[in-house]
Amino acid sequence: MEIGIIGAGSIGLLYSFYLSKNYTVTLYTNRKEQADIINEEGITVIKDGTQSLTKVHAEYERNYQEQLLIISVKQYDIEPIIEVLKKLSSRTVLFLQNGMGHLPFLSLLSHHKIVLGIVEHGALRIDVHTVEHTGIGRTKLSYYNSKNSDNTWIEQLLVEKHPCFPIELKEDWQKMLNEKLIANATINPLTTILKVKNGELIENEHFNVLLYELFTEVINVLGLQNERQLWDYVQNICKNTAQNESSMYKDIQKGNQTEIDAILGYCLHQAKNRNLAMPHITFLYHSIKGIEVRKGERDG
Repeated sequence: MEIGIIGAGSIGLLYSFYLSKNYTVTLYTNRKEQADIINEEGITVIKDGTQSLTKVHAEYERNYQEQLLIISVKQYDIEPIIEVLKKLSSRTVLFLQNGMGHLPFLSLLSHHKIVLGIVEHGALRIDVHTVEHTGIGRTKLSYYNSKNSDNTWIEQLLVEKHPCFPIELKEDWQKMLNEKLIANATINPLTTILKVKNGELIENEHFNVLLYELFTEVINVLGLQNERQLWDYVQNICKNTAQNESSMYKDIQKGNQTEIDAILGYCLHQAKNRNLAMPHITFLYHSIKGIEVRKGERDG
């Protein structure tokens, strides 16, 4: 099976490394310089202090030929990819984004077999061809349209799995994405504003109060009922990734744009539609947007 992975950030590098063990992988980069380096030096993954190298073909041109395409770009980079996908013949497209910002685009891709996924791995990009696998998690997949659920490409992924790269199938994509959104909407913005690692949100009793207050707003705006189960889910993520810095916190540290619009921005949009007041979500959203604006003004 040939797989095209679009986006060469931490997730794109990580998925290219592990999937290349069983499949022919082409990694599509945003810059020609990165593609050249990967073609020359391969992709290196650091795990538990040990470096492993694999050769992967990389391309800069958006000449997507593969029958399975995995979209691993950030939410704010997804629109140009959608424009290309609209013109392609039918194939399987797997989206691996945080938040819900990509969902409105899916109606434009009805000729494709759409699969939605979430990533629970910890990954930190060291340079353009090196990524540290900071925590083994799972890839959860769900068919966006049940009529496309008979998919040989996805079935292969589920069967031929690397022990450090488990993949599982979920029936309800909305439930799957909601759970991921809850984690992203609570852990990411709080750790970013407080400048702490994930574990401090449960280790510090005052931070934990903030986490819970934000959590209750998020599940309220999403209309979710199983509060105890979902709260345990968020707490367990903090525990299992205690030494990790959230992706949003790392983006702010690097001066990069965050995915706050697709995460808390989505929550605020839903709150407006339902006429709900969301003070914690509103504060965090505008705080992080303000940091982005300030950073942009300094760079300008």
